[in-house]
Amino acid sequence: MQQLSVLRHAKAVPWTPRQDDFARSLRPIGAEHARRIADWMLEHLELPGRILCSPSQRTRETLSPLLRRNPDLEAVTQFVPQMYQADAATLCELLDAAFSETDRVLIIGHNPSFERLVGDVIAERHRDEFRRLPTGTLAVVDFDPDWFGARTTGRLAHLVRGKHLSVD
Repeated sequence: MQQLSVLRHAKAVPWTPRQDDFARSLRPIGAEHARRIADWMLEHLELPGRILCSPSQRTRETLSPLLRRNPDLEAVTQFVPQMYQADAATLCELLDAAFSETDRVLIIGHNPSFERLVGDVIAERHRDEFRRLPTGTLAVVDFDPDWFGARTTGRLAHLVRGKHLSVD
């Protein structure tokens, strides 16, 4: 079995026309959410063998609590420029490479591609559970036997939102 964890960045400061979108940081509530999602992941999931993260400020800040709690994960973390504004096909190419090396992959990035990716890889029976991927949401998808052979039949193992972590 292989497992894909898809984490959309936590709540960031609002975009303004005079601001560089890439440089937007997390709001205080987003930083707290990132800390709580890291705690949840370390308590409920096996550690990822590869972490692929968009290099934007808000995705780095979303990942930061996980790396602080487990510094060994820095060795398996890659900041991938193509993940910023990536389409689902690009994400699948990156995941193909990652899953050829390990059975557990965590990706941290942005919508709309992350929401589309999860919707594309889960089995039809999970579509009612999954409709959207709001900021700070973690979707964990299991593949049996593996990512390559079961890409459109993944089992939605967890869908963790802020309300599950007492973060509004």
